[in-house]
Amino acid sequence: MFLTFLLQLKNSIMLGCQYSLIAIGFTLFFGILNVVVFCHGDFYIFATFAGATFLLIFLNLLPGIVSVILIAVALFIAMVLTGFLGVVVEKVTIKPFRKSNPIIPILSTLSAGTIIEQLLKIFYPAGSNPQIFPNIIPAGGINIGEFLFGTNEIVILLFTIVIFIFMYFLIKKTKIGSNIVAISQDFEAASMVGINVDRYVSITFFIGASLAAIAGFMNGIYYTVFRYDMGAMAGIKGFSASVVGGLGSVFGAVIGGFLMAFVETFAAAYIPGGSAIRDVFSFVVVLLFLIFRPSGILGEKIIDKV
Repeated sequence: MFLTFLLQLKNSIMLGCQYSLIAIGFTLFFGILNVVVFCHGDFYIFATFAGATFLLIFLNLLPGIVSVILIAVALFIAMVLTGFLGVVVEKVTIKPFRKSNPIIPILSTLSAGTIIEQLLKIFYPAGSNPQIFPNIIPAGGINIGEFLFGTNEIVILLFTIVIFIFMYFLIKKTKIGSNIVAISQDFEAASMVGINVDRYVSITFFIGASLAAIAGFMNGIYYTVFRYDMGAMAGIKGFSASVVGGLGSVFGAVIGGFLMAFVETFAAAYIPGGSAIRDVFSFVVVLLFLIFRPSGILGEKIIDKV
């Protein structure tokens, strides 16, 4: 019984790492532009395809290279490509409609997500089929009795912790972070005091899409099988996690991501027939938050003034 609990705890942590990184991207986008970017999940799956592609290329061209180096280089390339994709999406589907009806950016980003998904399906070799992510992380790990914390899981956890620390210092301790916060608090005032708003919006989208790229890479390393249409559900889960944590709060997004993962994983494990409807339980949590605490765990209640 205790071993089962540990296994589910490990699974929920691995899933929470992915949800949290996706949720941070949603939070950054919403905070700076007050827009929900519904193609964010497609950044996630685009990076999984990109990471797998470059890993396969490196394995064929550079046999014998240490796997850690190959992973680092492939991840870096996937992050850069996905980051630039995020910038392009903002320039094409959001910037022209900043003063339009708020529904327009939602529809335009949904359209962009569909385009990304279908391009992967059509142009990637056998893109409509499930793909196998190269498994180049050595087997093994840390054994505690019968419990095994695998090498790939250690890599994912440590890397996620590093990213969380990096995001903390980026937001709290750097000029980039302070300018992003300033823009999120008052877009027009930030422009009036000399902040290049368009530049920092692009930086924000690059960072947010890059975080989705890391989550997509983690998905490939952990689950090893991925499909072109996985991005939509990942995006919905990430957005839900950001809502639960408090849309606009980076640290709330982290809490929301892990909470969603814990509920989903443990409900599937301990509720009879829960595996088939695991998504239901996580969305029930979202619904409860929307009813009883719509501002989320760390979100601030906004009072409309007349």
